[in-house]
Amino acid sequence: METNHIRQLPPEVIGQIAAGEVVERPAAAIKELVENSMDAGATAITVDIKEGGLSSFRVVDNGSGIQPSDIRLAFARHATSKIRTAEDLYGVRSLGFRGEALASIAAVSKVTCQTRARGQDMGLTVRNEGGDILDIQDSACPEGTTFTVKELFYNAPVRRKFLKKPATETAAVSELMARLILSHPTVSFRFMADGKLVYFSAGDGRLESAVMSVYGTDTLKLLTKIEGTMNGVMLSGYVGVGDAGRGNRSHEHFFLNGRAMKSPLLSSAVENACRQRVTIGRFPMCVLHLTMPFENADVNVHPNKWEVRFQDERGVREAVETIVFETLEKTNEAPPIPPMFVQPEKAAPAPAKIQVSEPVQPPEDAPKAALAKDSRLSAFTEDGRLPSFAPAPPPKEREPLPPRMMERSFASSLHESGGSLLPPRKPETKKTETPPEPEAQQVEQPMVEQRFQQKPIRVIGVAFNTYILMEYGDLLILSDQHAVHERLLYEKFMKETASAPASQTMLIPQVVNLSPQEYACFEENQETLMKAGFELSPFGDTSVQLRGVPIILGQPQAESCLREALDELLDNPSATPADRTSRVIQMACKHAVKGGERLPEDSVVQLIRDVIDQKVTPTCPHGRPLMVQLTRTELDKRFRRIQN
Repeated sequence: METNHIRQLPPEVIGQIAAGEVVERPAAAIKELVENSMDAGATAITVDIKEGGLSSFRVVDNGSGIQPSDIRLAFARHATSKIRTAEDLYGVRSLGFRGEALASIAAVSKVTCQTRARGQDMGLTVRNEGGDILDIQDSACPEGTTFTVKELFYNAPVRRKFLKKPATETAAVSELMARLILSHPTVSFRFMADGKLVYFSAGDGRLESAVMSVYGTDTLKLLTKIEGTMNGVMLSGYVGVGDAGRGNRSHEHFFLNGRAMKSPLLSSAVENACRQRVTIGRFPMCVLHLTMPFENADVNVHPNKWEVRFQDERGVREAVETIVFETLEKTNEAPPIPPMFVQPEKAAPAPAKIQVSEPVQPPEDAPKAALAKDSRLSAFTEDGRLPSFAPAPPPKEREPLPPRMMERSFASSLHESGGSLLPPRKPETKKTETPPEPEAQQVEQPMVEQRFQQKPIRVIGVAFNTYILMEYGDLLILSDQHAVHERLLYEKFMKETASAPASQTMLIPQVVNLSPQEYACFEENQETLMKAGFELSPFGDTSVQLRGVPIILGQPQAESCLREALDELLDNPSATPADRTSRVIQMACKHAVKGGERLPEDSVVQLIRDVIDQKVTPTCPHGRPLMVQLTRTELDKRFRRIQN
């Protein structure tokens, strides 16, 4: 067996390994160069990319430039003007400080640098390939620095092979530039992609101007301004809830002392503060600047400098959550929370037995016998609340119901006013059916249908506006109304889209302005969106013309549904086309009735009937059970009516 001896790696290999930690893709290299420009005091920065930065990109600034005596050191590893001693790492004030960025970029690309320091009559042009300086010449150029980078990873083909398509890399750079614009409103940014202007910010020092340049005026109007100080943290910025909510967390922007960062801690704090103001399955958007002493945070966590650790994480979380929550409370955007106990206007005497709702006017051709049995399914009072408990009627008053009671009684319980969640079915003609033979009942069927096909079921009511209570033989069954509705919707949409998507052509096409990331996602997933029911085509630089939209819950969905679909696709860029289509379809399940949402009696009955009639899988699409049960024996044991 051959022994592998330890040996020193060649400098070029060391350089490429180190470059991989800092320069993962064009966006990472651009981030390092732009941060160096801002550290140099630049007030105007231009970023210009070609083919997503894969062929070339350029960063131009009007900063202080590089002194001629420092030009060689600028390309050396671990050479920086930002820090001098180890103690400086505990209070880093600049965006860059490692001294690795330019050396790492030069090690895996062909770099040309033009720079002229302030006060100098002449500038310099430097050419570097693969980390080696080939040429330094005097040149006439304006004050500031321009870096032109070509053929990123030209000498590391393995790394270049794993880069994404130009449209995907363009979207990544666009997202980066949006964060940089929002991080420094005092800097005027210009971002060009393949000759087209994507972003331009005024650099007037106003955060609202920066937000408007990224998201537009309409979105800015939906945001709430946030300002406050707590636990040594000064917080300012904007938060969007309600209609401004988005389908993923990519629109949550956080900045610490001007440094763009990603923080699960802060995301959780903002989401908790906005919990009652954002629909389940969506997320608030925010642009929040935190200002605190530099020594209270550690930015030296990872070479990409996206991660930050706080000395007092609990205090920072509390400050952000409290300030955002209290500010939103003052705006009164959320409906007030009802009191725990609501007193009725007029106290009604306690009923002698369970009362039912006012009878619904039945269709003229409905059988009277079915209507008489239908009243036994209701356990609601006339004002919609559950009644007080009272002794159940004696057994002699309860007429035994035939096995097919569910189909007739549920159908006749629906209102003609359309109050049910799903379209009411037409009353069926009464038929005489022969009870099935015992052998025929042994056919294997889904659990939900099998459980309820033999005996009558009685809907008792709804607990906590979430759980439907039913009595079935010797079982007490509780059903989650959200899980039930979600499963029904999922089955419905999967059937509808199995052959062709359910869509509707719009009378007047709608032009939707997308962000650069959303537009790049649209370009890559046009076929997937078409399969989901969207008919759309390019219309301008980052706009699309929407001509047809999918039908969800019987209603055509437009711009909001398209943005949700794009958010779903952006969350899973590596998914297969089949998976992407499935995710867009499942997105419709978010429209299911929520736990805590009060439903009319007929809607509750309709849900249960549909679960039984459609023989659905007994779990929601996420795997949660639709129903749980308690036996009468278990209840008797709990109340010590029988001994164990």
